Amino acid sequence: MGLSGPGTQRPRVLAVLPGFIPSTLIHIVKPLAALHRRGWIDADIMLEHSVFARHLERADVVVFCRNTEPAFGWILDFALARCKPVIYDLDDNFFEIPLTSDVARYHRAPERLQQLTRYLSHASLVRVYSEALQERVSQLNTGAVVVNGPVDWSLIPSRPSRRNTNTVRVVYPTSRIVDELAGLFLDDIERLLAIYAGRLEIFFWGYHPRELCGHPAVRFLPYIAKYDQFFRQFASSGFDVGLAPLRNDIFHRSKSDLKFREYAACGIVGVYSNVGAYARVVEDGVTGLLVSNRPGAWFDAVGRLIEDLHLRQAIEERAREYARSRYDLRVFQDEWWGHLCGVMGNDRVTGARRSPEGDHLPASTCAGRTANLHSIRRWSAAKLVWAYWGGRPYRFIHALRRDGLPHALDRVRWYRHNLSMLFQVRMGLRFRSALRTVLPRAVASRPQKR
Repeated sequence: MGLSGPGTQRPRVLAVLPGFIPSTLIHIVKPLAALHRRGWIDADIMLEHSVFARHLERADVVVFCRNTEPAFGWILDFALARCKPVIYDLDDNFFEIPLTSDVARYHRAPERLQQLTRYLSHASLVRVYSEALQERVSQLNTGAVVVNGPVDWSLIPSRPSRRNTNTVRVVYPTSRIVDELAGLFLDDIERLLAIYAGRLEIFFWGYHPRELCGHPAVRFLPYIAKYDQFFRQFASSGFDVGLAPLRNDIFHRSKSDLKFREYAACGIVGVYSNVGAYARVVEDGVTGLLVSNRPGAWFDAVGRLIEDLHLRQAIEERAREYARSRYDLRVFQDEWWGHLCGVMGNDRVTGARRSPEGDHLPASTCAGRTANLHSIRRWSAAKLVWAYWGGRPYRFIHALRRDGLPHALDRVRWYRHNLSMLFQVRMGLRFRSALRTVLPRAVASRPQKR
């Protein structure tokens, strides 16, 4: 996309996030921070509980990603009432998530699905990462577009890691502590470990299945919350084969091709369920191996790769070439810029916002609906922030009693991670803004040579 930067007045883009997880970091933080560094936008990135009315007042566009918490629905209300264009970024079909974990039950709660519906229905643009999810979102908003996720190639070493050709290293990375998808291949992995003893190592990154604890050829790696740190380490670890299971249901068919992006870019030969995004993007035997979820399929595919070094090398090379051509971070950033221009242009030209019924309201009408919104929402935001932090000790004690110390400490680590990332991201944006201000002044004040 051949785009030039904006003029002297940069649009102010506010991203309001529920937390710093891989999805929000890859799809929101990195591209918006890059556009900020390029001087095309003034980006501000906040967590939901840290947003006040003044942040929304300054914004020209408000961006959400995976937000579903009704307690923070006032942020969307404020943006709509102030006629701010809204972009919603979504990479999971929360409407169909299987109720197999606490996280799933959280997202499938009726009040959160209702809030998600409001976000999607009122957004000026919805960005999704699969055709199946676009089809679902299009029932609520015709402005849903499919985008390709990016790869940050700067995190990948220029020279591939040295590998031991006598040992095949298989990896399965996931952020899920309890992972029911691993059940699709665990029996096959146990057979592989028995048959290829001494030639095979299995690495579980984040998820530690009890069935394989204590096996001498199985390694368990801790989950790394900071995505750049994880991906840099992942890319330099010298893995040969990666596993990417998906069930054949609407939820998993709606997922993105994230594992293919990561494996292909890192020179890892992927074995993928023949489902959803993988079925569309992977060419079987050329850029990866596609398998059914029947018993023995994963055994056959991984065993084939263990036996055939030349096949591994050919797939590795072709998959990396394909990823280079398809997953470009700069193109992803330019696409973001095009979407920002699109939603701002539409509203600035028409001076209108969509109502929940689909009508268009003039900006004057929007302003009239918010006579007391500023003061009310400022007080509401303050109460929410107090409720968020004031309730931390109680929620920790409740988690300690219900789930035990490890899970309670996980909650503490999650809060600490979010605060740490919020500080780093916002300080980085402010530092870049200061440079933009200081450097031109320094150049202008430099004495001219005669």
